[in-house]
Amino acid sequence: MSESVVLTLTKARIERGECTLERYIAEALSLPQSMVNVLAEEEDCATIIVFPENDDTSLDADAIARKLNGAIQRGEAEAWAAGQDATCEIADDEESVSIEEEEALEMWREMTEETRTGHLDKVANPDGIMIQPTNEAKCDTTTTDNVASPTESQLKRDPTLLEYDNVKRVDVSQIHSISWKEPIIITNAIQDDNFANRGMLDKHRLASIHGEVEVRTGNRETLIDNGITNSKPMPLSEALFIPKSGDESSLGCGRIVFSPVKELPDEFADEVKQFTACFPCCTESPMKKFTLTLASEGFGIGIHKHKAAMFMLLAGQKKWYMSSSKDLDGDTETHPGFYREKSSHKCIQQQGEVLFVPNDWYHEIFNLEYTAGIQALPE
Repeated sequence: MSESVVLTLTKARIERGECTLERYIAEALSLPQSMVNVLAEEEDCATIIVFPENDDTSLDADAIARKLNGAIQRGEAEAWAAGQDATCEIADDEESVSIEEEEALEMWREMTEETRTGHLDKVANPDGIMIQPTNEAKCDTTTTDNVASPTESQLKRDPTLLEYDNVKRVDVSQIHSISWKEPIIITNAIQDDNFANRGMLDKHRLASIHGEVEVRTGNRETLIDNGITNSKPMPLSEALFIPKSGDESSLGCGRIVFSPVKELPDEFADEVKQFTACFPCCTESPMKKFTLTLASEGFGIGIHKHKAAMFMLLAGQKKWYMSSSKDLDGDTETHPGFYREKSSHKCIQQQGEVLFVPNDWYHEIFNLEYTAGIQALPE
């Protein structure tokens, strides 16, 4: 479960809309808008949910309520509260409220597209043009024209797409020799018996066996910033774009499945867990948060960074672009240069390999074909 703070706000300006309220309240708390969710209730009341930035962050419900009430009393809350008699209180008089996973999932399902992505800042598309992230896009920005395939278009941005690879590979038996200071690919981490079962993640099998399973989806732009919250629910068969005609050309529109393994039904999760058990131990914090990722030819999640992570590829090939924060922080014109000179490490990950990305390293992925894999993050 995720530890969040839940507050109730009376005399909220609900007529402004939930997304607008989220923006103003996040500003009052000096937090990213992605960490605040507002649900308008009856009359002029609203529920405010503040999410922790990550699993290592704890929230002080009293401090949050005091900060919002202070803004109200100082007359600094006109944009989100109607008058100084508005009040913000901790829900159920608890210091913090732990939202059960099923309740959190139901809230996520009921989000409007405006709530999911309306607060997101514009991001650079692969060609460097600033665009507004949205789940409503019919097709991802993987091509520069209506003829070229995603790979053909990416070759124009990165002529070395299919060749250049400067990331060191280390056999899992030599894992003790790794410094973990730069990207590394670990080979032979998956036992033969498990690797032989990778066909379970074939897209046609998944659509046939688990097609009705609800998964989280997004695209290159929407998944950059807190992708789990911004994701959109969808049946797996629809998310995989399996066409009735068998026309493979309809599979390359850029939709990405990005679902925590713990949210999958037991039968489906058990198929995936045989692979999660194969992740090698890389740091003092074992990898325990696993996310299933499925994508067609084209871009994966756009340029972003987070805690140290591993990615196990079980189907297809991925081109990775990576650079340390010290080399890229402050750069406002990252694309399309990140596919060439602005990424220090590039690799073509093959199925069966596990890639380690160090803490706070920027990275972006291009899928050379349909890919299936698992992301692993520390608990």
